[in-house]
Amino acid sequence: MRTFGSRAERRALRLLSILFDFVVIALGTLTMLYVVRMIWDLAINSLIHFAPEDALQSIVLILIFLEIFEIIVMYIIYHHVPMKNVVEIGVLALVKELLITLDLTELGWQVLLGMAALIAAMGWVYTRERRREDEHEHFLIEHGREELIDLME
Repeated sequence: MRTFGSRAERRALRLLSILFDFVVIALGTLTMLYVVRMIWDLAINSLIHFAPEDALQSIVLILIFLEIFEIIVMYIIYHHVPMKNVVEIGVLALVKELLITLDLTELGWQVLLGMAALIAAMGWVYTRERRREDEHEHFLIEHGREELIDLME
């Protein structure tokens, strides 16, 4: 595999990395502004005309965007996003879809079966990722490296 040895290539990669970080920070800012706007709209709409179904859908959508914001923040800090956080967004999106369709008879059995399969697959990925993290923390504790765990968090 070729390494980027020349000074110009390293400088270009560093510049692109910094530019990418600025784009991600801008996306994070826009995401949080959108969450604030959704909370404001939810409060106003609830005061004018409270509809429990709409409020519940708005709350789940706010939770989804907060998870997206958390992923953006993780990427800014660590330049890595754990799979379990991505799976959490998928589960919330499926729950939101099920909440929107209050009459589940509108959905065919195939759609319900597909959603169940997706939830099962995402649950499997989530538990595997969680188990991997727990094993890693246990390894660090076992080998007397508690300070590394504090740094990772």
